[in-house]
Amino acid sequence: MIWHVIDFFVDIVEALIIIKYCSSVYKKRYDNNICYYIGGISIAIVIFIFNYFSQGTENSTFRGSFATMIIIMFIVVMILYDDKITKLLLGYIGLLILIVAIEGVILSLLSFIFGESPAVFAKSNILRVLGMVSSKLITFFIVVLFACNENKFGLRIIKKSLLMEIILLFILNIGIMACIVPIYRNLIYKNSKDGIIAGIVILGLGIINIVSLLIYDKLIIQSKKDLELQLKLQQYEIQSKYYDEINDATMKLKSLRHDMSNHLGNIKGLVVYKEYAKLEEYLNKLLSEIDEVDKIIITNYPAISALLNRKYVQAEKNNINFTMNVSSIKDITIDVVDICIILGNLIDNAIEANLKVEEKNRYIKIDISNANNYIVIDCVNSIINNKIIDLNTTKADKNIHGIGLKNVRNIVEKHYGDIQIMRIKDYFSINIMLYNGKLS
Repeated sequence: MIWHVIDFFVDIVEALIIIKYCSSVYKKRYDNNICYYIGGISIAIVIFIFNYFSQGTENSTFRGSFATMIIIMFIVVMILYDDKITKLLLGYIGLLILIVAIEGVILSLLSFIFGESPAVFAKSNILRVLGMVSSKLITFFIVVLFACNENKFGLRIIKKSLLMEIILLFILNIGIMACIVPIYRNLIYKNSKDGIIAGIVILGLGIINIVSLLIYDKLIIQSKKDLELQLKLQQYEIQSKYYDEINDATMKLKSLRHDMSNHLGNIKGLVVYKEYAKLEEYLNKLLSEIDEVDKIIITNYPAISALLNRKYVQAEKNNINFTMNVSSIKDITIDVVDICIILGNLIDNAIEANLKVEEKNRYIKIDISNANNYIVIDCVNSIINNKIIDLNTTKADKNIHGIGLKNVRNIVEKHYGDIQIMRIKDYFSINIMLYNGKLS
């Protein structure tokens, strides 16, 4: 009975591997996670039934039932995930090859270490338990790391020390499993009771590893959610400041309009009395108030407007000539937060590059427009001639600034876009295209 329990645990791990891999590569068909729990349990049951009834069968019968199992599992994958069947099939076959390859390597290694033939690992004994549990755990570990790397922000949002602790725990448990085998064999190799106890210990260590990896995976997912929330809160804060600026500008316009008759009367008086110096001073003061209102950047998207206004002020403080053409952007279906992350990174890096250039040569040009079904973002800025450009941000807070230009590429890929980077003598240019149409 205990051997069947251990077998089913291993089958559950294999089902977890398949579900975890597919969820990181393919688009989920359902929002409810219960569907994927049911799918995982279904796959585990299919594998268990196959393994149970295939023991002692002929090769032809085994091959037939194995093919049936593979097809049933693939049907479950097709039900759970919405993607092209060729992509689903290739990824599914690739994963099965990985599982079989790792299992073959582990069994060969254990066979060499313990001096047993591979046939021994097919029987219900502790060596089989060690081989199955360790191979599935290693495969699951690889798939979890792969899934984390496929994450929008990758492994960067979790401290490396935590990853190292998980790896050390994983290696330690695998090592303890391997040490149990010779201890057990030196005591009573043929005593099935001791074998069951040793098998339970290995099973327990395997469960500890699985739980540790699942906790780590949950931490990655939660950290991603926290980071996205932090980015949105930052955008809301900027947007709030933008509304305050718009409100101030509106009040100034109302004040100017209300006082316009007084201003015109004062100007006429200065002209009549030929006080041209005072007239020039008065007009300059009046125009400066109007310029402050004109500097407010207004688009159809407050979050983008707020970001651009903040960056404009930052550039102005550093004596950088900042020009923008953003008035034509409209009908954006892309997540505005993603666009703000891209713009924030581009402009931050452009400002940083300009600070190394003489003040008279400093400039940034931003152009955002719609072209067919794409949003096109152009950023050009001055740089020091022959200066090597590093696409990694040098800022301390990498997370809030989109984790550098390399992750701008991830956002571009997410929206089926393209990025072109060009450097010619004393200027640096980035052109980004993001798909803005409806996906079929």
